Amino acid sequence: MPSSREAQPSSEEHRQKSRTAIGQSIVFLLLLWAFVFNVVVKEQSGIVAFFEIIDTITENLVMGSIVTVLMGVGIVSVFTITKLYTQIISKTSSFRILEQVFMDVAQTKDWKLFFKRLLHFEDEPDPEEVVPEHLSSILISLSILYLMSWVYVLLFSEALFFVSWSAGVDLPITVANLELLPTLALAIPFSARVMAYLRYPYAQDYADFMPGAVFVLLLVGSLGYLFHSDDQQFFLVRVWHDQLLLKEFLRSGLTLAFVPVFSEMLFWMFDIFLSEEEE
Repeated sequence: MPSSREAQPSSEEHRQKSRTAIGQSIVFLLLLWAFVFNVVVKEQSGIVAFFEIIDTITENLVMGSIVTVLMGVGIVSVFTITKLYTQIISKTSSFRILEQVFMDVAQTKDWKLFFKRLLHFEDEPDPEEVVPEHLSSILISLSILYLMSWVYVLLFSEALFFVSWSAGVDLPITVANLELLPTLALAIPFSARVMAYLRYPYAQDYADFMPGAVFVLLLVGSLGYLFHSDDQQFFLVRVWHDQLLLKEFLRSGLTLAFVPVFSEMLFWMFDIFLSEEEE
């Protein structure tokens, strides 16, 4: 009767043979697909199709896979950044948490854990204090907030204009009404931050639609550019080609993007004064 020690290597050997057989089957299916592709799609003879298998795999599969992977990485990157931003603005003590995350990675140098914590930012425990501890963290946090406010002014201005254009509503852009669209565009993410200030329980649910909106906007804009669509209208393109509109847009954008920064500063000051009174 074989012992357990003798049975274990035979089980491992069987598993290794099974993996080898699966690998060989995958390679065979890949070669068979390339051969059929050459015969059916490229209309090659059997002999030519056989010798062109490697070229087909290299040109059609590998190059196509590289383009697809790059597009997928771009989509994932945009979604991840916008998702992280929505998690930040919908959490009251988000900038204090970010400060702690960066301080932890500065000590441990564990970048894998760092990115994992950013991906699961909404699961981070709420600290007792809201305001970042260091002055450098405060300046960096406000700078990030100002930069992201500018990004959303641009993206959602274009998104709102696109939605109106898709619905058949023509928005005549003039110097007098130019500020209306960026104001409404900034109000979308800023309202999520206000919900966080008020401890609204569904702030994260409200903010979760923004990554999808940004993705659809970039996808439609990219398709319109790639297919050279003359029908599609772009808000930022109109503004860019008109010097008066561009000057007014930059002027209003500089002011509007600072509104979330100003409100964050007021919220931090209120929290500091409230803490001092409690003490």
